[in-house]
Amino acid sequence: MLFYEDRDRADVLRDLADPDPEVRRLAVERIDALDEHEALACLVERLGDPDWRVRKSTVQRIADRLDPDATARALIAALGDGENPGRRNSAVEALVAIGAHAVAALVAACEDEDGDVRKFVVDALAGIGSDAATYALIARLQDTDPNVRAAAADALGAVGGGAARAALRAIAVETAQDPLVRFSALHALDTLEEPMRAGDLAGVLSDPMLGPAGLALLGRCEDDPMALDTLIKGLSSGVRAARESSMRGVLRLASRADGTALAELVARLDEVARANPAIVSSAVTRLAEADLGTQLALVQFLGILRARSAALPILEAGRDEALAQVAIGTLAAIGSAAAEEIDLAWARLSQERRRAACEVFGRVGGPRAIERLIAELDDADPLLRAAAARAIGALRVEKALAPLVRRIERAAPEDDPEGESERAALCDAIAALAGPDAAGRSPAIATRAVELLAGVLNGASDETRLCVARALGLIARREDGELVALLMKDPSARVRRAAVDAIARLEPDQTPEPLHLAIADESAAVRIAAARALGASRNHSVFDDLLRLAEDEDVRVRAMAVSAVGRRFAADPTPAIRASALQVLGRACEDAAPVALALVEAVKEIGGEAAGYVVPLLGRSEPEVVREAVRCFGDHAEPGELEALVPLVSHADWSVRAEVVEILAERRVRQAVPAILRRLETEQDDVVRSVTLAALQRLEH
Repeated sequence: MLFYEDRDRADVLRDLADPDPEVRRLAVERIDALDEHEALACLVERLGDPDWRVRKSTVQRIADRLDPDATARALIAALGDGENPGRRNSAVEALVAIGAHAVAALVAACEDEDGDVRKFVVDALAGIGSDAATYALIARLQDTDPNVRAAAADALGAVGGGAARAALRAIAVETAQDPLVRFSALHALDTLEEPMRAGDLAGVLSDPMLGPAGLALLGRCEDDPMALDTLIKGLSSGVRAARESSMRGVLRLASRADGTALAELVARLDEVARANPAIVSSAVTRLAEADLGTQLALVQFLGILRARSAALPILEAGRDEALAQVAIGTLAAIGSAAAEEIDLAWARLSQERRRAACEVFGRVGGPRAIERLIAELDDADPLLRAAAARAIGALRVEKALAPLVRRIERAAPEDDPEGESERAALCDAIAALAGPDAAGRSPAIATRAVELLAGVLNGASDETRLCVARALGLIARREDGELVALLMKDPSARVRRAAVDAIARLEPDQTPEPLHLAIADESAAVRIAAARALGASRNHSVFDDLLRLAEDEDVRVRAMAVSAVGRRFAADPTPAIRASALQVLGRACEDAAPVALALVEAVKEIGGEAAGYVVPLLGRSEPEVVREAVRCFGDHAEPGELEALVPLVSHADWSVRAEVVEILAERRVRQAVPAILRRLETEQDDVVRSVTLAALQRLEH
């Protein structure tokens, strides 16, 4: 442990009262200079600090204290400070941070004379969520203070369990109970997803204030014949909250139904919606202004109804990233009607919504959607063109093959930041039409695709030739090897690199001669691609080429080659090959950081004895290399070898220290405890201190 002088104690006491919040925060971090009793008293006092950063640090230091019982009692006493709400709230936060160790003291405090204290105690128990507090919380449902009873109901929703559910069900339907308490009980039951029948909730559903909360509980009983009738009636309510709760209940019933039952449910909803058009119109109107959770329910409900009029509002709701995929899926479920509505409004849509609409069209299909997608290949926006291409690929629209290839001829220039996205989408779409199926068979259209691609090469721009090379790799026919080999001689290094990737896909079990030549290409990018392709080849003849690339002048090429050699040949059954591969790994330890990191990645895949090859990296000067080596060694080394990490608990870089301590704790290296404790005496980094304290707890148990 740390040893402090009287001067340290005086400094901490002085700094705790300093006007500067940062000085006070740092004083909290040095609180161990005080004795246990005095430190705890000062920490409780700082819980009321006006600065949130000081309060946050204080909560953390309190949570780390070794005597949780005394700490919990002191915090509970602080709950009675009616003059400082900040201290009360921070005390609750600290009690929650202490967790299960504070439950016994909190349960005892449930009988406190001060209603406010009882309320905060219940809140803390809710935050901890321990079932050991269940019966104390159930008792609080009879508290003289309705606020405490309501808080207890909320807390039981967090704790759960059979007893909590039974108590909540009883109080939710108790007509003599305060409405606030019943509402909290209903909300807690909803949180617990407790199934309740419409008959049991009759008194709740007839109450104007509690009715919506009661409706929210329906839909979880599959065998309740009254539930759907009740929810359908609620859909026509003049109270918005009741309508939206009914929608959620209907969605729950629908999620549990299938086949005939689901078809019958949807038919009833259709009938009700036709009889009362306001159900759909009010949901559509509400969609634009509702909170996220409600929007999600509205979109799904309108999807069940296949509401054509909701197509555009749902598309607009998809602007929110959290709703985007749900909106697109719902529009796809509405089908051709949604596609027609969107197409009719195309001129009014923003470019962003048009791109989303392309995804919808790609799921729905149909003549109108296909014509729109092909037309958008000529739009001025490259991102929209890309979205249209992806949708065409999803639909496998063969008649779009020629327009896709023509679009390649006019690909966005290299300096266009959005051009790469378009080129990738075009290549993927062509591959979807002409690439091999799951069994590796090429479709009949593949020949036509290759002819069209070859036809655009003469006089084409670099971007066009790049697209052709990529597309040929995705189509992946061996008979196109000569055309790809021609592209490997292209003036553009980017095209040659794409051609290298393509040739590797065409003949994965062979090492074509052009690939051998690529290792001597003047462009490092091409040699990197060659190293990657050779590493993926199933042919052993690539070994010599990889050894050559492992000596390349470019560090990135060496890194790729080392990774390939390690993964492919470090465990090779042929002794000579394995020995040569391990020599490459040994030299990589002394190479530049990217090569050393490539070695680590290779060892991660090999595991076992190969972990010893990262040991020399533990002494490197680059923190990122040491950190990755520590992680790799910690995962793969034998238990007796892990002591090699112990000296690194004092490494100069904080991230390395944190990683080492975490690994030592995870692998249960108890011999490291003395070294860790010595480091803790001088550790200044908050993150490392936190990790270290947690690690020591794990190692000591």
